[in-house]
Amino acid sequence: MVVVPVAAPPAPSGRGRGQADRGHPRGGGQTCFYDFPVRMEAATSDVVITGIVPVCHKDTSVLFDPGSTYSYVSSYFAQYLDISLDSLSPPVYVSTPVGDVIIVYCVYHSCLVTISGCESRVDLLLLNIVDFDVVLGMD
Repeated sequence: MVVVPVAAPPAPSGRGRGQADRGHPRGGGQTCFYDFPVRMEAATSDVVITGIVPVCHKDTSVLFDPGSTYSYVSSYFAQYLDISLDSLSPPVYVSTPVGDVIIVYCVYHSCLVTISGCESRVDLLLLNIVDFDVVLGMD
C-alpha cells in the first residue's frame, strides 16, 4: 500500500455550501492522506524510470530502481557532493545485473533529494557506475 500526502484545496468562499466542497476538510490547506493498493506485478516490472533530479542541490542524472535495496552515487558525481564520506561497517555486497558481486565500503549519509518540491534524505553508497550519477533504490 502506498500512502500519498495531498494538500486539500481551500474551502470555497461563497455563501452557500453546495456539492463543490463535499469530501474536503474545512479550513483549507490541511493535508489529507490517500492510500492506493500496490499491485504485486509492479515489484517484478521491467519498467525503467530515469530523470534529472536535484541531489544535494545539483541537477543529477537519476535511475529509479525499485528492485534495488540501496541507493548509489557514482564516483564521478560524488566529487561534487559537499558531504563527508563515511565507512560502512560491515561493507555491503552488491549483486550486479550481470551476476557479479561488488563490495561497497563507503557511504554518503543524509543526501538531500528533491522531487516535485518534496524533500527527502537518502544514504548514497559509493559505487563505480557510469551511466547515471545516482541510482535511487527503495531504501
